[in-house]
Amino acid sequence: MPDAETPPRADALRNRELLIKVARHAVAELGLGVSVNEIVRRAGLGQATFYRRFASREELLSAVLGDVLDEVQDGLRRAAEADPAQGLRDALRLLVEHQARHRGLFELLNDQPGAAAEAHADGQARVREQLRHIGERAQEAGAMHPDARWQDLPFLAGSLAATSSSCLGIDADDDLTDRLLGTVLAGLRAGAARA
Repeated sequence: MPDAETPPRADALRNRELLIKVARHAVAELGLGVSVNEIVRRAGLGQATFYRRFASREELLSAVLGDVLDEVQDGLRRAAEADPAQGLRDALRLLVEHQARHRGLFELLNDQPGAAAEAHADGQARVREQLRHIGERAQEAGAMHPDARWQDLPFLAGSLAATSSSCLGIDADDDLTDRLLGTVLAGLRAGAARA
């Protein structure tokens, strides 16, 4: 391992980023059980390179989770700058997409508390704070019922993200998520108007 004071070489940084990117796609496709062998094969690297960049598969998964949380924070930051109703829609859409695409990573964070939850406590706190801000702005603007709570937003998104590709013999079409999201948002607005 290089000395802690020595900055990593450019090729070492590229390999690290490549492993994170490849692992992110592999986990989305194969789930959390994806092996180091599969990740390095897809990256076109050797195991020695992997272990120079990461101490374990769990450390790589934690880096991937951090990458996803950073992306969510960036998206929520943009949503918070939009009109409150549009910001609410953008925030829910972002959460739905990320929870659907990275279900295993969110399960690692939420269903198996431990090292991953501890390592990403600050990132989770920032996401919660952004959601609080977006939800409160939406309520003030009448885009969300006053009885709804900003804490409900990730659960709504999680429910939409869990939609299967088929139910009762009916195949989901490409617009299903948008229709369901529109229905949820219309319900939140209608409830706000009645209140």
